[in-house]
Amino acid sequence: MDRQRHGAVYLLTDQKQQALHRARKVPLSVALSVAFACGYLAERFFATPAPATLLRWYMTLRTF
Repeated sequence: MDRQRHGAVYLLTDQKQQALHRARKVPLSVALSVAFACGYLAERFFATPAPATLLRWYMTLRTF
């Protein structure tokens, strides 16, 4: 069990290091531009009638 936990922690640490290494290569202006564009598209998508209605129904059902 301890060996399995050690292996899982090692894999998670390795993945975190790889992600941080890749993230450092992306310029901040590009990252901010992509985040802005995705936010704008998500806002436009959920402003259309069908997704907005489905989202409202889901939130209503979730409250009960």
